[in-house]
Amino acid sequence: VRRLFSLLLCGCSRQKHKKQIAQITLDDPRRTFIYSGIDALNITNSTPLIIADFGSSHGQNSIQTMKIIIEYLSTTNKLRASPLIIHNDLPTNDWTRLFQLLINDNSYRGLANGCSFYEECLPRNCLSIGFSSASLHFLSKKPCNINNHCYVHFANENEREIFKYQSKIDFNLFIKYRSQELQSGGVLILNIPCVNENGEMGFNFYFDLIYKCAQSLTSLTSQELRDFTIPFYLRSLSECIDSELFNRCSLTLIKDELVCLKSLIFDQYRHGQIGLDYFAKSLTMLMRPGTDLAFQQALQTNRRSSQDIEYISTQLWSLFEEKVKTELYLDDINTYATYLILKKK
Repeated sequence: VRRLFSLLLCGCSRQKHKKQIAQITLDDPRRTFIYSGIDALNITNSTPLIIADFGSSHGQNSIQTMKIIIEYLSTTNKLRASPLIIHNDLPTNDWTRLFQLLINDNSYRGLANGCSFYEECLPRNCLSIGFSSASLHFLSKKPCNINNHCYVHFANENEREIFKYQSKIDFNLFIKYRSQELQSGGVLILNIPCVNENGEMGFNFYFDLIYKCAQSLTSLTSQELRDFTIPFYLRSLSECIDSELFNRCSLTLIKDELVCLKSLIFDQYRHGQIGLDYFAKSLTMLMRPGTDLAFQQALQTNRRSSQDIEYISTQLWSLFEEKVKTELYLDDINTYATYLILKKK
């Protein structure tokens, strides 16, 4: 579901930490924050330039972002030599696709790093720029099953507190290890999927629809349905601004903003630029990746065969695509992200 926050989206408004709201044109908040982060970069000329993207996924957005970083480093005369780019993700990532994209692009030297970003990934004091986009809502583990649903927005108060506690542990670990890896004067640029000030995120309707589709599958047992819980947690802005943690990790907060993103695909459908079938298929492709992983893990936990898992998964997403056509939700669909720039002291 990384694509949910990084594809088919355009910036619409920003909310600063002091609750100031400004309307903006269709700029790219990612690019703006990358520029601000590089402006704050202050490392010695004798150290190699190492840039890492934590949570690179299939690679398309990651490669594009690394090229933006390299381009602006060159523009600001901070590119002393060819940088070393490290793409980090879990060992289960689709590395073959990422490697092929790197080969096809061939614009920089890139390496893969296959481990959880909630662990130490790189040697200490080596990293110049750390970047992560639309990945930190993935928790390191499923904290608990959610009763009568698969998504934390629909959890009861106790379940939400358990997810919130796990998210704090994970965030602390991420910041701790990135701080250890950053060299003095290095920067960390983060895009963290969030809820708005009312605790809302526009895709809740479609997460609910996914669960209703799972409920209607006769091939799914009641235990498998209980085990289907997506390990996502969308933090609030205040949960991303932990001054005590930053100080403890020798990090200075350079900039923070809560950014509202509107989904382009819904606007395209409303204005007749795409048809219903294309809309439903695109939305299914958008929602499926991370959600399907949790669904398949529920089936694996209950010892389903790989053939059963593939068959039932296909059933779920075929049903979801059809339901999207009949249960349209065309109010404003917004997602939110907290952008942070942190600098190592």
